[in-house]
Amino acid sequence: MIERGDWQVSQVARNAFDLEGKVVGTIGAGRIGYRVLQRLKPFDCKELLYYDYAALPEKAAQEVGCRRVADLKDFVSQCDVVAVNCPLHEGTKGLVNAELLKHFKKGAWLVNTARGAICDKDAVAAALKSGQINGYAGDVWNVQPAPKDHAWRTMKNPLGGGNGMVPHYSGTTLDAQARYAAGAKEILENYLHDKPQNPANVIVGKKGYETKAYGQR
Repeated sequence: MIERGDWQVSQVARNAFDLEGKVVGTIGAGRIGYRVLQRLKPFDCKELLYYDYAALPEKAAQEVGCRRVADLKDFVSQCDVVAVNCPLHEGTKGLVNAELLKHFKKGAWLVNTARGAICDKDAVAAALKSGQINGYAGDVWNVQPAPKDHAWRTMKNPLGGGNGMVPHYSGTTLDAQARYAAGAKEILENYLHDKPQNPANVIVGKKGYETKAYGQR
């Protein structure tokens, strides 16, 4: 709008809301999901919720003032904003589908910065078009690079907006690349010098599957 030289503030403001006073929840409350909750705390949301098969330690939950909802459909029905912060595995692929979207609070917002395939692309596009959800944002696609005809490139809500998709680049900032390099170096040096690895960096170790991040096995 700015580039076109327009100045229709009402066209923008009709679908703009504050986080203050809203219920915001995260699907997944691991390292990333918990940090999202920490960053949301200063926004004075009405309530912070999380859905995860593993409950947060009581102290950690108290620090951010969040509440766990054990049932996913119940969880999304309470949220004004749902953020996806879980890993992609056989238990989460297509987790946000047409059936689950029916249980979303009408007009809610969905943010997916985890993995594109956690959300059913056609179901999301349909929910946005119908107004069941007000907006979908993220930087992850179920196919990357996304085909030119990918539904998420052009989908819109009834007001002609609600699409906040960008390429998958948040983890490709120069700062992030430096962290990746340092982490890879640390893992290799630990391996070569027979030093213990940081448990957060181990998925499969000498004893087999050693993390809960990718589901219970």
